[in-house]
Amino acid sequence: MKFNLKKLTITIIILTIITFTGLKITKRLLYHPYNVERFGTSDKNKDFVIVFHGIYGKAKTLNHITDTLEKEGYSGINIQYPTTEDTVEEITEKYIAPNIESASKTVEEENTKRKKQGLPEIKINFIVHSMGTGILRYYLKTHKLNHLGKVIFISPPSHGSQLSDNPISDILKDTLGNSVRQFKTSSDSFVNLLGEPDYQCYVMIGNKSGNFLYSILIPGIDDGMVPFKTSRLNNCNYKVIENATHTSILKDKRTLNEIADYLKN
Repeated sequence: MKFNLKKLTITIIILTIITFTGLKITKRLLYHPYNVERFGTSDKNKDFVIVFHGIYGKAKTLNHITDTLEKEGYSGINIQYPTTEDTVEEITEKYIAPNIESASKTVEEENTKRKKQGLPEIKINFIVHSMGTGILRYYLKTHKLNHLGKVIFISPPSHGSQLSDNPISDILKDTLGNSVRQFKTSSDSFVNLLGEPDYQCYVMIGNKSGNFLYSILIPGIDDGMVPFKTSRLNNCNYKVIENATHTSILKDKRTLNEIADYLKN
């Protein structure tokens, strides 16, 4: 009995160490440092565009979009920010708001010059993915932004996802991040208290799962992370990109064409 108890104790200690180490490694792999990349030309007659990713994303996941924008003559910034520690509110104030406010100041100065020249003002457009859509919705709800143009939400968990409902998002919040829990489908969750947009917007989402394990937890059609049922927003045009997943939609030519057409028209 003593031998078995000792063996069990050692086994538990080893498993605890392995689990703790695994969680630390996972958090490190999911962490991406803050960085801002500029793209595009200096065409003063084109709107400025701000893009940023979603949970555990990187700026480079949006490179196909920024390349398309650059070809269309737009300039802007691609914001990379860490998502494994802070809440949506904290992420917004630390990494997103300062960049939007800096861009807004530049656009304001440019529009002052354009007004004197009798030229139409330029706007600030947004293209955001996944959890980034909730961050932008929070920013636009809590901050005043002059010269807001068009907003494109790609793969948005607009009213939450069952992945966030899973108890694991609470148990492993120190590894997965505090923001994950804010996208639950309950009526009183953070994302469901943001309200509906009162600005011009466009939702695009795929209908093919890129992760069958995740899809087991999501009822109905989903893109591997977000259910169709919770993706819609009032006042937003809605487009399904057939056979695109939660992430492949970002480089799909149909998505890129839709973005170019929507900003142009």
